[in-house]
Order: sequence, then C-alpha cells, then structure tokens
Amino acid sequence: MMKQNFLILFALMLAISIASCKKEDEQLIPSGIDDTYKVPQGNNAFDQTIVNYYNAYGTYMLYKFSEKDVYWTPTGWKKPVSTNGAWSPGAEVEPSDPAYVAPQLALIKSKWFDFYTDKFLKQFLPVKIMLCKKVDSVFTTYIFTPIITASKGTKKVAAFYNYDNIQVNYGDATVSTMTAAEQRAFIYKVNLIFMQSIFARGLSAPSSDFASSADYMSNVSSLSQAYSRGIIMGTSNISAQLDWNAYITAMVTYSTPQLNASVANTDSTPAGMLNATKDTAGQIKRRYNIVRNYFINEYGVDLQVIGNATRGL
Repeated sequence: MMKQNFLILFALMLAISIASCKKEDEQLIPSGIDDTYKVPQGNNAFDQTIVNYYNAYGTYMLYKFSEKDVYWTPTGWKKPVSTNGAWSPGAEVEPSDPAYVAPQLALIKSKWFDFYTDKFLKQFLPVKIMLCKKVDSVFTTYIFTPIITASKGTKKVAAFYNYDNIQVNYGDATVSTMTAAEQRAFIYKVNLIFMQSIFARGLSAPSSDFASSADYMSNVSSLSQAYSRGIIMGTSNISAQLDWNAYITAMVTYSTPQLNASVANTDSTPAGMLNATKDTAGQIKRRYNIVRNYFINEYGVDLQVIGNATRGL
C-alpha cells in the first residue's frame, strides 16, 4: 500500500513539474514577435535563392512585408514621427519591386555576403533582411528664414537597421545603373550597418587578450593619452566593449593606406591610427592585430578586406 501511495505521489509531482516547465518555456517566448514568416513568398526563380539563404543562415529575406515587420520592437514603434516639427531618427522604407529582386540579391551577395564565411553569417545575420526599393534616412532639418522652423529631411541610404532586421536598398531599376562609386558606397554602408546591428544585439564581446591589453580603469583626459594606451574609442565612458566595437568599425570603413597615413593625434577618426603620429607607443597596432586576427582565426574573415573594398582596393 505504501509503495502504491509513493508511486501515485511521484506521478503527481512529475505532472506538476512538467506543467511548470511548460509554463516557464512559454514565458520565455518574447511577446509581440511575429514568428510566422514564410519563404518562399512567391514562385519566382529568385525565391529559391532566398530559400537557400534561409536554410543556410536562418535569415528571412523578405520582399513582401508590413510596417510591423520593420518597425516593431519590444521598446516601442520605431517608424520616424514628427513632434512639433522635429523628427525622430529612423528610416522610411518600401518593399522591392519583384522585377529587380534578382539583381538586388546579386548585389547583396557580391558587396556584402561574399566578404564573410558561412560560419560568420550564420552567427551574426539578423532574423530578417528587408528587400527594399526605398530606404530613406529621416532626420530633422531647419529653415532659418523668415523664422527658424524645424522640418523633415530625408536622404537615400543603402541600408538601415532596426532591432531584428536590416533594410537594404536598390530593389528597383537603379540597381542596374550603379556606378563604381555607388557600389563602393553600398559596400561601406551595408557592412557598417551590419556591424552596428551586431553591436546593438550584443553578439560580439571583446576577447580576453584584447580586454586585458589596455587600462580602462584610469581616467583619460585627452585623445593623445587614449592613443598612447591603445584606446581609439574616445575619452568618455571608455570600456573594452566600446573600444572593441571601434576597432571593428575602423577595419570595415577605412582602408589600410588611410589607417597608416600620418594624421594629427587630435583627430578623433580612425584615420592614421596605425601611424606613429597617433600610435606613439605601438599599442594601437598591437591591439588592431588582436582584433583582426581574432576574426581571421575564429571565423575565417579578414575585416580589413572590407575597409579596403570601400576605397576600391
């Protein structure tokens, strides 16, 4: 009888435990996230390319999407809005024209994906890539006469990111007429946005040897002092994470000749950061190599190749 009661009690406790786990699992699913995306979205020849990318990297490349797909985040709606004439930052987008999705995908492959390995893309691509024929950065501009008035400013950009997606431009006829300069600008912008998206999602932490190779505890009073320590992120709120991000950004946006040029140590851009004018103690070069070699060894990706490509090298 005692054995029978024990078995009943055990079964009851097991059922409660399973029910509790199921509830906890459900609570771990973020509310408001639409996980019903499906590819292919059509029966065009390029749809198979999109399906292949999803199978390889788990990323949805969407040319049919809603505003919610683009602008929803856990902290609020991110579509630009006007308040008393001042505009919140963000981008306005329109889905690609299906007639130009194939060449747009070719552009994305040659000027973005081909710089990385499958391992890198699988780990760092966002949930969604929105294929667009319009990506306009929105900002506040001012008219000064007859009185100062805030108004809406827009600028066509190659890419923009928001929470779980990157919006990519050129899903229209302009994809077929891009100049060499426009293609270099596309490389610059889309890869910079990719890195910023990675930073925003907290996916890349500094390696231990990088974090321990500079003093982030003491105050920094000038750029020259920061450079002497191998810190390139500036002088305020310095941290290994922000500095790691700054080194990555420098590599994907500046060419080797630009990084090695002689530039005054009062300049806050990455230009000249590997030259002795800024790098008086050789610390920047040493830490640059730590970051560059980390991505080469861990992912087979040389980030400096991207920066060189932005300048046609």
